[in-house]
Amino acid sequence: MSRFTPAERVDLLAALCPIARAASAVIMPYYHQGVVARTKADRSPVSDADEAAEQVILAGLAQLTPDIPVIAEEEVAAGRIPAIGGGRFWLVDPLDGTKEFLKGVPEFTVNIALVEDRLPVLGVVLIPPTGQLYGGAGPGTAMTENAT
Repeated sequence: MSRFTPAERVDLLAALCPIARAASAVIMPYYHQGVVARTKADRSPVSDADEAAEQVILAGLAQLTPDIPVIAEEEVAAGRIPAIGGGRFWLVDPLDGTKEFLKGVPEFTVNIALVEDRLPVLGVVLIPPTGQLYGGAGPGTAMTENAT
């Protein structure tokens, strides 16, 4: 498996932004209406918002890059861990900051990154309450977007 070229990474980054925004759109109704948390085996909280956002991201990544495995927080918590070897994979935390989210504190994010040869090579971080998105795919590619 060859690494993505810098241009391919920039294209992937552009395609990743709508996936993160779609996950954010799923999260925010739960934030405004409230949601009940459950406790995972590691004693961390999880909610329907975490799981719904992760499903949106998994579906988007499956369309974007069907051959790249995904290590996603809630899938891993459920015991579904794909074999990645030392290769390329997506790393997903669909709702980072679940404790703050559950308390109504607007300090949580959607995080999606691509890892190649054990190094992160591109990713996005989106703040759902503000719609602010940050991303990068290597030197000179840092970007930010406001909600549209």
